Amino acid sequence: MLGGKDEVGEVMNHEANLAQQREAALQFRDEWQPDVQEIRFTREGVTPGLGASWRVNAVATVGEREYQVIIGPDIPPGFPTGDMPSEALRTSPSLKITFSDGTWEVVR
Repeated sequence: MLGGKDEVGEVMNHEANLAQQREAALQFRDEWQPDVQEIRFTREGVTPGLGASWRVNAVATVGEREYQVIIGPDIPPGFPTGDMPSEALRTSPSLKITFSDGTWEVVR
């Protein structure tokens, strides 16, 4: 444990972390998966090392299925289980973002 933090990497302040989560969710929808209906963040994001981009674990709901994803505003999505949604067939009219603190918003 270094500097009182029990996780590797930089832990951002809470409000900045939520803003990064929102940005990451919108980028995932706009650039990678326009038919995502919900993104639920499962933890606060981190910058895992010197020069690395901020990232966060989430669950993305596409169609009727949930996918484990690692997303960030400056990185392409990663699918740690290897299970990826197929190419988007339509654009979802809204996106529900559930933040790591349990708060949520709907973006149209």
